Amino acid sequence: MRKILFVLLVLGLMIGCSSKEAIDEVSQEATQPQEEVVAEETKVIKPETVAVAEDKPVAAVKPEIKKEDVITLPAVKEKDAPKKEEPKKETAVSLSDSINVIYMTRPGDYLTKIALNEYGRASVWRMIWNWNYEKIGENPNRIYPYQEYDLKKPRELAKPVKYDLYDYVVNEGESLWSIANKEYGNNYSWVVILRDNFDLLGNNYDVLEPGMVLKLRTRLY
Repeated sequence: MRKILFVLLVLGLMIGCSSKEAIDEVSQEATQPQEEVVAEETKVIKPETVAVAEDKPVAAVKPEIKKEDVITLPAVKEKDAPKKEEPKKETAVSLSDSINVIYMTRPGDYLTKIALNEYGRASVWRMIWNWNYEKIGENPNRIYPYQEYDLKKPRELAKPVKYDLYDYVVNEGESLWSIANKEYGNNYSWVVILRDNFDLLGNNYDVLEPGMVLKLRTRLY
């Protein structure tokens, strides 16, 4: 009987100890801080990486030409086609078979310009200077308008220059300077009036008498 009671007592102690350990384990779990749990719940979930396609140039697409968009242009006629300007032909200068032609200088003229316009070669300016050295002087760059120069041209190309004249009655207070500006549009062309009327005026051209009749050109050139 005593053995049975002893056995029961030992079993009871064993059961009590095991239950106590279980209770202690539960209590320990209950009293543990919830850092790990919270950390697990509040774990930041990174968004999934989305692949973004790189911007690539779009190939140019040639627009489709529709039939109704086509415009037919009329054919260019031969007479309407622009014509190419032919270079000015050079004029041969031969002293043996040439005659003098009077050339009156214009505002803005210079020897190379005259040579190019009259002979097609700017290098002829030295010959023009030589032919008119007494009028031009030592400085070939000093050219005055409305001067008369001698140019040599082949006989078959030389054309005499003729001017139509009209009568001009001088008014009181007028001078060659004012008449030139009035009739020719340039005061410096007064020397042209003087040359054309030198037999009448002579060296007394500074004072004009009212009623005097002068001969004026219908055109200067």
